Amino acid sequence: MIRVVALVLLIAASSATATQAQFLGCPLIDQITLQACKVLEKLFYDTDGYNWRNVRGWLRTNQPCDWYGITCRSSRWPREIIHIDLSGNNLTGTLPGDLAFLQELQSLRIDNSGPGVRLRKLTGQIPTTLGDLEYLEVLTLGNNAFTGTIPAELGNLPNLRELSLEANELEGPIPERLGQLLQLQRLDLSENHLGGSIPDTLRNLTKLEYLNLRQNMFTGNLPVWLGDFNMLRFFDASQNQLSGRIPEEFSNLDELLWLSLADNNLEGALSLSIATFAAGINNCDLQGNGVCIPDAPPYANLDQVCSLSRDNACKACEGPNCESLESIYVETGGATWTQNNGWLASSQPCDWHGVNCTGEAITHLILPDNGMVGKLPAALSSMQSLEVLDLSGNNLQGSMPAKYAALTNLDILDLSDNKLTGALPLQVAVLGTKLSQCNLSNNAGICVPDSPEYAALDTSPICHLQLRGDCLGYDLVAVSELKAMPGERSIRLTWSITPSSSAITFFVENTQQPPVTIGQVQGNSEAQTTFTYTVEDLDPGQYSFQIRQVTANGAYRVTGPVTAELYAEGLVTEKAYPNPFSTEAVLQFTSGTYGSVDIALYDLLGRRIQTLFSGTPPLHQSTRIKIKAHGLSAGTYIVRSRIEDQPASSQRIVFVRD
Repeated sequence: MIRVVALVLLIAASSATATQAQFLGCPLIDQITLQACKVLEKLFYDTDGYNWRNVRGWLRTNQPCDWYGITCRSSRWPREIIHIDLSGNNLTGTLPGDLAFLQELQSLRIDNSGPGVRLRKLTGQIPTTLGDLEYLEVLTLGNNAFTGTIPAELGNLPNLRELSLEANELEGPIPERLGQLLQLQRLDLSENHLGGSIPDTLRNLTKLEYLNLRQNMFTGNLPVWLGDFNMLRFFDASQNQLSGRIPEEFSNLDELLWLSLADNNLEGALSLSIATFAAGINNCDLQGNGVCIPDAPPYANLDQVCSLSRDNACKACEGPNCESLESIYVETGGATWTQNNGWLASSQPCDWHGVNCTGEAITHLILPDNGMVGKLPAALSSMQSLEVLDLSGNNLQGSMPAKYAALTNLDILDLSDNKLTGALPLQVAVLGTKLSQCNLSNNAGICVPDSPEYAALDTSPICHLQLRGDCLGYDLVAVSELKAMPGERSIRLTWSITPSSSAITFFVENTQQPPVTIGQVQGNSEAQTTFTYTVEDLDPGQYSFQIRQVTANGAYRVTGPVTAELYAEGLVTEKAYPNPFSTEAVLQFTSGTYGSVDIALYDLLGRRIQTLFSGTPPLHQSTRIKIKAHGLSAGTYIVRSRIEDQPASSQRIVFVRD
């Protein structure tokens, strides 16, 4: 907009200086219009031009386009001023609004920063008339002492690419009209006293590459639309009063190289997507907030993100069922599930794989064929809004918790095709008879007792399980101290158990695939707590065994493997290496028979040159000896081994000099 107002310029009435004496006056200039000259003249006087650091040409020559900081368009008279750059030039006083008469101005830079700059600043308010400069692309007024608010009229600058007002004393909110600056690439409002929330109109500034709001008093939440700024490379909103969570949408900022949100009131656990995104930013700081990183399996590779370390008190999920869901994940190997998208990695469990909600209530937990292991989590019983529970086709073991009877809203239960064992608790059986669908079939040993209490339910089968007379209950014991002790051609297995009243059979198996039963031991665990089994007639080699305990009702549990190695009888001497050798060679031997061993080095004439070992070595343990080159002549030698004065082995070895 072109102002049609009278231009009133006040020239200082101070005594003439040498500079003034040389200036012939604006009427006699030969480059720019009289009006443009008087604007520059007023700028000089209003900002104490005589004390600028550099005054080259100012009010000394009639060639304003050559004055320091002035750039004109190259054209016939009158030439148009398009750039003013007086940054770091010690301007003080007020900025004249008459600059608006320089209608072709493209950039105005008066940033009072830089080396050697004195504490001289522009004061007063930023002229609203600057909003009339429709061709202005750059406005830099940082590091001054401007007061008041940011003129809303600056939102009228359709070509503005850079607006830098940092390190002033501006206050109030960000004008909503700044959202009209559709060409804006750089916005720096840092180190002021600005407040209020970040206006939603700024969502239109999609070309922003640099956004600095540091050290102000902004409040409210971080806008989610910031995640749409796909050209943003720098974002700093530290040292404000922003609150809430860091929006998930920030993970879409693929070009971001700098992120600082330190010293705000932000809170909550970082979602996995945000934490992973932030870990890839070289310059990132989230300290001084209530933000944290969960010490949970999905975050295992993120030791430190934006100066934050994982915290076991930090929970991504916060809600009435979050603790139960966390237990389910941890107790059933969630990190290795076939699908675990979202689990423990975001604050909204309703978005996690297999979780469905009605409102905020979790009504469906559907995770069939998902690689779940371990026991059925007792924590499921607290999720009383569940209507559908489907964990079929997994590798879940153990008994059915009686607490599941508390799932009174349940309509469908499917735990089929797992490895569940033990008698179905009566309370759960009662619940199962009331469900529209209940399936516990194809498990390892879960069963329904043929007793009056269960028969009175008048439903058979119950959850696809028939009543069984041999269903005596679940009473497996804890096996500990499983050991394997090698003999000459045998291995003796021993183990201990916790006392119980159940009759249990232990099957001894080797761990080849599939396991093969070698023998069995029966006993009453109430009277006996230690068991032994010896595997006979074994050849030398390494063996691995496991114990499978099976109760009368078919429930079973398998221990971890235990290994042992049988060595050959007599003396086994390995090949010396290196061979040939130049400095020393190494020889290893193992004695499978108790007795004195002698190993020596002989020359080809049968003379004993070195005694390498003499004594009784540990049985079945490898012993390492060295053949030293010291005192040897180059040539071939023989290593001879004897046990109990009987020849055992011999081998040739060659010594060569370097």
